[in-house]
Amino acid sequence: MTEQSLKLLHEAYNEALRRSTNVLEIVNNLYKIVDEEKQFPEVDLDTIDAFLDGLRGCINTRKKTFEITNVCTYISIVLMYIVLWWNATRNERIDISWNARRKGLESELTKLLKKSIEEEVSSYIVRDRFGVRAIIWNDDSEEDAVAKIYTVYDNIVGILAGKSRKAKKEFLTWIDENPRIGILDKGIIEYILDSVPFGVESVKDYIHEPKPNGYRTLQFTLSIQMYSEVLPGTQLEVQLRTQKMHEDAEKGKSSHAKYKENGVGELSGIFKVENEDFIQMNIPGFTGYQKDQDVDGIHWSKEFFDRRLSSTLVPEN
Repeated sequence: MTEQSLKLLHEAYNEALRRSTNVLEIVNNLYKIVDEEKQFPEVDLDTIDAFLDGLRGCINTRKKTFEITNVCTYISIVLMYIVLWWNATRNERIDISWNARRKGLESELTKLLKKSIEEEVSSYIVRDRFGVRAIIWNDDSEEDAVAKIYTVYDNIVGILAGKSRKAKKEFLTWIDENPRIGILDKGIIEYILDSVPFGVESVKDYIHEPKPNGYRTLQFTLSIQMYSEVLPGTQLEVQLRTQKMHEDAEKGKSSHAKYKENGVGELSGIFKVENEDFIQMNIPGFTGYQKDQDVDGIHWSKEFFDRRLSSTLVPEN
């Protein structure tokens, strides 16, 4: 995308901000303004159409934010119990924390922008609007901790995505017969496994093939199948990492903060905005609406699930 088109998008966003402080209205207005804009260079028209496709996805998802948040919370509960089941039935000691969040508006729009200026981008899908991160905290060797990551992954795929009927049956039997599990949690688990069909997509093994900056994690997307009666197409990105990987991702050379310091690809330096929030966010072009006035409560990154399963804290059956 040319710099002229990027600047026009920035102007469209500022106009959308002037029209409303409500996050859904901001995105709707941005879509209308860009769709009606006739000044984009011809060379960028295909890219602008793809960007509009991404905005449609943003709009449709945010209309169902509360529903999707609830379902992703239920999924997170199932993920937690899968580890509890494995620990209890295999005499394992996987100490793991689960943290789920939904993506912020500025971050989402910036990701669409970044995709629009990258070469040979095949999709404008934002898979991590909703994401859950799992960290293995065991005091094992790094090798043992990595092995636990793949154990957790295999069980998630086997049970949630139906790759192992045996594991799913064993898991549900354990849930049903375990008197320590409350009726509410049992209902949630049975609902997700009986009523929500999943597929696994976009598996990226950054553990064996780290990113150039050293970032390591096992990352994949749980997608609700399109034939589902429950929120078809909803995606939840899952990241599995060790404590060492997490510390490096938070504070080391592969940290997200350093990624932002270095700019976001070709977006870096295109927009010059003298605004403290803009500098802190380092999100070129998309920032500045009044979050405190957005009563929807869906405007920025929100954690909606945060649990730790420690063998020293969770009693055995």
